[in-house]
Amino acid sequence: MIIRNTVYKQRRKQLAKILGDGVVIIRNSSDQVRSNDTTFPFRSDSYFHYFSGFPESNAVMVINCKPFSAWIFSKTKDKTKEIWDGFIYGPKEAARKFLFDQGLDLKHFDDSISDLLAKNSKVYLLQEDLNLRDLVSKKLNHLSNNKRADVFLKNEIISLNTFADPMRSIKSADELKVIRHAANISSKAHQFVMANIHADSFEYQIEARLKYFFGVHNARNEAYSSIVASGKNACILHYINNQSKLNESELILIDAGCEYEGYASDITRTFPIGGKFSKPQRDLYSIVLEAQKAAIAQVKKNNSFNDPHFAAVKVLAQGLKDLKILQGSVNSIIEKEEYKKFYMHRTSHWMGLDVHDVGDYFDHRGKPVKLKNGQILTIEPGLYFSDDRSVPKVFRNIGIRIEDDVLVNNSHPEVLTSSCPKEIDELESIIGKG
Repeated sequence: MIIRNTVYKQRRKQLAKILGDGVVIIRNSSDQVRSNDTTFPFRSDSYFHYFSGFPESNAVMVINCKPFSAWIFSKTKDKTKEIWDGFIYGPKEAARKFLFDQGLDLKHFDDSISDLLAKNSKVYLLQEDLNLRDLVSKKLNHLSNNKRADVFLKNEIISLNTFADPMRSIKSADELKVIRHAANISSKAHQFVMANIHADSFEYQIEARLKYFFGVHNARNEAYSSIVASGKNACILHYINNQSKLNESELILIDAGCEYEGYASDITRTFPIGGKFSKPQRDLYSIVLEAQKAAIAQVKKNNSFNDPHFAAVKVLAQGLKDLKILQGSVNSIIEKEEYKKFYMHRTSHWMGLDVHDVGDYFDHRGKPVKLKNGQILTIEPGLYFSDDRSVPKVFRNIGIRIEDDVLVNNSHPEVLTSSCPKEIDELESIIGKG
């Protein structure tokens, strides 16, 4: 299940049409040194992947908008190097396979780019690629000083992100197939862990089972470092130490998702290690679950990005009041943001090629953007009670979060991770039963 190369070509054409004129330059990620002469597993830059599908490091893609043409600069075909590091496409095969108009050796990039820049007053670069921006600036200055330019050079370097991000934000049918597959793998991985959890385990063993399940299903990479947080560790939002021994009486919060063909999934489940919720655990969990359901119901076309968050906050505030953890009216708790002591993060983020995907949350006026069909966002309310003396003792050191990936589909939100159990009865029926 992969995205067809014709899709990448169409994206390049669409981008060129949006921009109208100018030249686009996108450089792929480099190999990152792990230690001495070893490297981390390579992952393509998300923008480069989105417009090319080409998987080799250090490659450069150039799109000339008018007249349209697209070039790929890649590594030299080297049989000796292939013996050590594996297959290399080479420029000609890279162009043929990935539907570029021309493939050139990476060593010719500097010379070729000077000619391209001389014919274009607009250059579109990713704003985060500072090294490439510096290189292009020097080239443009050199051209200007030597009067080599065929057009009036304004040295206008424009952020590509402004134009590429809206494209990436709306997922195509091809992308949705891949993301649904990633979500399905992750959902089953969580179920596998639920069924096989035991109190004599350690958090790192749970993490290992997740990675095993991902790998067995051809999703070798995590979309992010897995959080396996038992007991009080669940009150640490980005806990990734994953070293503690499990305690049968505690809850465990697992925030883990695989990456498949470059696309992320993102699921969090919280459940009792011993298989049964205590009454305090059940009370808190029920509040978070209802908050999540209320938030999911607001994932509708033309609703504000903030609507799911506000829906979740209202339920959480009411629950905290009902449990007498907070005092006063629900409106007062919300207005004074007293709930933030126990719910300190937002409810959603975009998801796609990156687990925290590109896209604006607010428009130029500072107002939350409207949701559009084809966008995917997470819905992840939570409650976190550290060892705080202001909280009744029965609730201390409990952290709960429930997270699903949700597709905007008119007024019918599609929960892509719905196969992963989260109802109390469902959870209690499978925990430790593997």
